[in-house]
Amino acid sequence: MENPLSPLNPPAILTVQSVELRFKQPARTSRNTMLTRKIWVLTYGHAQGECAPLSGLSPDWVDEAHWNQILHQAVLRFNEVAADCGDTTSLVQAMETELDSYRRLHPSLVFGFESLLKQLSNNAEHKGETSATLPVNGLVWMNEIETMRTEAHQKVQAGYTCIKLKIGALDWLAELDLLQELREAYPSERLQIRVDANGALDPDTATMRMEALQKMGVHSIEQPLAVRYDALLPQICQTGTLPVALDESLLVRYPDESSRDWLAQSGVAFLVLKPGLLGGFRVAESWIQTAESLGLGWWITSALESNIGLQALALWTLDQTRRFQNPLAQGLGTGSLFTNNFPSTLQVQSGILSWGSPS
Repeated sequence: MENPLSPLNPPAILTVQSVELRFKQPARTSRNTMLTRKIWVLTYGHAQGECAPLSGLSPDWVDEAHWNQILHQAVLRFNEVAADCGDTTSLVQAMETELDSYRRLHPSLVFGFESLLKQLSNNAEHKGETSATLPVNGLVWMNEIETMRTEAHQKVQAGYTCIKLKIGALDWLAELDLLQELREAYPSERLQIRVDANGALDPDTATMRMEALQKMGVHSIEQPLAVRYDALLPQICQTGTLPVALDESLLVRYPDESSRDWLAQSGVAFLVLKPGLLGGFRVAESWIQTAESLGLGWWITSALESNIGLQALALWTLDQTRRFQNPLAQGLGTGSLFTNNFPSTLQVQSGILSWGSPS
């Protein structure tokens, strides 16, 4: 294990490289379809971090030219700070302070730098820990109904006890029939079914559709309405209705007192937290503390990161679920979406994420 007080001699230089990841199959949601996605890998000595902005979701993404300008300025500042620091601990502390000015407007950048800093410091405590595990949900991407049906059954047969299905862009009755079939095949005691609408439901029919989902024992619906309809949340989140989990609505807010007050009045039941889009681990921890103070459930979800980002995210999620004794299935993948991913120690068996040998 590296001594955190070891001198930075000779000093490393932080570099950045863009990588285009290719999806094994088109990644469809109610918003769009992706064939590839671009990430930026930070490398400092043996440590790496990943910046993975998503167009339309990340506030720091205007266009690639603007993103590269901001990122390279941050890289330059990191190297200036590193040159003035005598050891790893000093560098980590100094950069955490530097990142404060980026958290609100450049969340993807902060996630990449925080991932790198964790490798330089406290991630070392997990080295050699082979018994760590996390329950995770199996994700069924939006596709043709028959393909979704096959994938859902495959997830259950593979041992998942929680699956999440993307809904909202296909024929509603066909989606409902699929969910009804799954519930009849797998009772609630065996399978927890979550659905994610990505804001696709119409405000005029959302309540009716949520009632139909509730009758078949769906656990929760993620982001039923688009962010522009947040004012309607108290109406659709009335006591006794299908529990609502918020995702995109959090990306336009910050975990301060006004957001806490808004959540308290909204009636939502769960928060879905994506550190890579929210502003890094520190901001996500603030959202967790807000959720805990309001008695809300929460889970962590990856945001199409490569295995570099997933590894950092999984270790941090492990820490948070242990700290708050959160038993809910988390929304972490294993990087299996891409044909050209990086090696990883993450593996999933029977819906349980664990750390194994690099692959």
